[in-house]
This record gives sequence, C-alpha cells and structure tokens, in this order.
Amino acid sequence: MAAPRRPPPHWASLLPALLDFERSPGRYPVGLREPRPVFECIASVMLLASGRPLPGLPATPCNEAELRRAARYFVRTVMLRPGADPFTVLGLAPDFDPVQLREHYRLMIRLTHPDFSAAGGHWPADAATRVNRAKDLLSSPQQRARFAATLRLPGGRRSAVRAGAFLMEVLRR
Repeated sequence: MAAPRRPPPHWASLLPALLDFERSPGRYPVGLREPRPVFECIASVMLLASGRPLPGLPATPCNEAELRRAARYFVRTVMLRPGADPFTVLGLAPDFDPVQLREHYRLMIRLTHPDFSAAGGHWPADAATRVNRAKDLLSSPQQRARFAATLRLPGGRRSAVRAGAFLMEVLRR
C-alpha cells in the first residue's frame, strides 16, 4: 500500500512557529495541539529533527542547524513529554494509515535509539523504549481501538486517567 500523499508544508507558517516554540514554549497549550502549524506538519518536523533532506524547504534567514535544534526541542518536549500518549509519541492522528506508523516509527527510533548516529542529543533515557511501546500498541488494531476509546470517554481529566490506566495494563503484559 502506498503512503498517502501529504500536501507540502506551508513553510511560511511552520518555520516561524517552530522557532517561536523553542524560544517561548510556555506560551503554547500543547495539550490543545498548539502551535497548530507545527502539529499539522509533524512529519516535516520529525524529518527536520532527524536531519533528513526536506524537498521544498526554502532558504531562510536562520540556518539548518537552528531549525534542526528547534525541531528536536519540539520532539523532546512535546512528543516525548512524560505521560504522552502513543499517538503523540509517534506524531500520529487516531485515524492514521499503517504506512505512516512505519515511517514515523522509523524516524523516531532513529532519533532516540542510542545505537543510531542521529541519536546524538539529549533524549529522555527511556525514549526509545517508549517509541517501541507506542508502536506495539498502535500496531494492533484491537489494542489501538480500545485505547482510542478510552481517549474519547466523557469526563475530561478522568478519561485521561482511564487512558493512562489502560496504557499501564497493556505495558505490563
């Protein structure tokens, strides 16, 4: 199955939002998926973080190293934050395509696993383990559906607690 074609990122909004997030992360409610341009182009952010070439990336006043640092900061502080759910860890929407799961998993494991050269940087000690666990849970349609259902339960914070409890149950197996 071929990967769905994603529209190219709107660089004029993505790059400033990414750099601004690095400078002032407290201004953005990441639980509400803000800054929106960064979340909407999460695959491009992951590619930037990994140092992979991005087709169509415009020449900007900031250099590639600055963009890569900002992208890595976003991945570390948002996607790998303590308590992040498996969808967030892998930068996926609940209705993701299996090809996206494979692509995002490979990018994240290359970034976080100590055996890979792109791993240089300050990643949480358990980052690669969390990426593997997220992939395991999201690879199973049954577990994914059960987990997604816990996220949709009414009750605000209580549903987050239920999702966390479900996740702990799956991880203990």
